[in-house]
Amino acid sequence: MIGLKPGSTRLQFGLAKPQVPLFCDQTTLGSDVVGEVALAIKSLGNGKGTAREVDAGVLQALYSLGAVAESKRITEIEWISPKAGERKRVAAPVNRRMRERVAATISSPRKVQRQIDGVLDMADFKPNDLKCRIDPAIGASVICTFDERDATQVQLLMRQPVRVIGEAVIAPYTDRVETLHIHNIERLPSLSLGKGNFFAESSLSELAASQKVKPLKDISTLASGFPPDEDIDEFLEEIYSARK
Repeated sequence: MIGLKPGSTRLQFGLAKPQVPLFCDQTTLGSDVVGEVALAIKSLGNGKGTAREVDAGVLQALYSLGAVAESKRITEIEWISPKAGERKRVAAPVNRRMRERVAATISSPRKVQRQIDGVLDMADFKPNDLKCRIDPAIGASVICTFDERDATQVQLLMRQPVRVIGEAVIAPYTDRVETLHIHNIERLPSLSLGKGNFFAESSLSELAASQKVKPLKDISTLASGFPPDEDIDEFLEEIYSARK
């Protein structure tokens, strides 16, 4: 918190540290996120939007935030995203009605589009019950179902790193994928999962293509990667001292 205004209690918030420019040139990512959250709250509150369109993690956070409005002393919080550039000012109320709409959504399984990267470790080709298991590099395994048209592809990709995209069923009150029906499956270079491929002798262009890395348009992007509140000379001195 960086400010407290008179009248109705008004809290001002700011980023803990200056944002580091990203390769995608999203230098206003923090303020953009605040604006998107405001739009989500507003649509949930006025009934013109659907909670199913909001990220599951955001829904969980909004449900927790809405608990403040359940008390006897506080009935509503207003989330304000100030005007910035072409983006308009948005004031969205966090109240009991919004929390009830979020609760109704997260209390039952939800279907969303989801992408999962992992190793295809198991498959069952029983007629009318085609399913397989994807083991991500991080997190629990996911049981997937697939159509007959993808059976050959699934069989060819057994024990291979893959990327699957499809309709996922999200467990109530969580962001955990219970099952996923595959719409698309493709082989993924093992390097994309952070494993192996060290001795593959890939060229720089092949590595860039597998990781979808594009050339920098502005070399100055690399100049601001070190935190401004740190002394780079002291940092280097610590490194050199540790090597002795």
